[in-house]
Amino acid sequence: DLYKSFPVGNQEVMVLKGIDLFVRAGDFVILFGPSGCGKSTLLHTALGLEPPTKGKVLVEGKDFYQYDEDGRSSYRKHKIGMIYQQPLWVRALNVIDNVAFPLFLLGMDEKTARQKALQSLRSVGMEGWAEYWPTELSSGQQQKVSLARALVIDPILIAADEPTGNLDTVSGEELMETFLKLNQEGKTIMMITHDLEYLRYATRIFHMVDGKIVETLERGERQRLRGIRGKRGGGLAGANVRDPEFLKKLKLN
Repeated sequence: DLYKSFPVGNQEVMVLKGIDLFVRAGDFVILFGPSGCGKSTLLHTALGLEPPTKGKVLVEGKDFYQYDEDGRSSYRKHKIGMIYQQPLWVRALNVIDNVAFPLFLLGMDEKTARQKALQSLRSVGMEGWAEYWPTELSSGQQQKVSLARALVIDPILIAADEPTGNLDTVSGEELMETFLKLNQEGKTIMMITHDLEYLRYATRIFHMVDGKIVETLERGERQRLRGIRGKRGGGLAGANVRDPEFLKKLKLN
């Protein structure tokens, strides 16, 4: 029963309007919907970054907002790997030290942190780029490094906000295949996307319109998404994500 409003001038604008949503361990959840529908606000509220106006966020069975801001920050540092549309780098550090940086913040010694960072880079196929500077890499390679950094703490949740938004088709597919592999190995992923062709990777899908979850596709219904193969194919041509029955009406092969 999650609500979130923001003050705009003399008014309170309600962005989240009674959200009920749960993510199970091992899920690959994708949240999609039109721009401005509240997807990022929902993710940020779930991660402890935006306190709800009303309702609760329960993480591992506990009310997340009973912790103070420092407590929520500490939880994220230890247990949540985050990936954004634009990679964020410490410019003075090379790739391996950027990946190791979350471990440095947790007080791990440099040698152990770099060993774990190299293992994490290896898991996404980027160990050969460890000594490069992040800005020397392509956008797709940078996002793989971002994923390696998210993984280095062995998080219980990977949270990804439009991670393919700045990638070309090939790089986007490669990143999604990496997400899929990690999910099949047991990682829990919660991802926001505008790219409808990526819905087929999810185990559970939430369709959001105007601050509400209007449709849900559960794990057992995933076969309906097998026909999605690109923006112009698989029934996506002319698709309207503002339609609250988008998933229901989706014509798939």
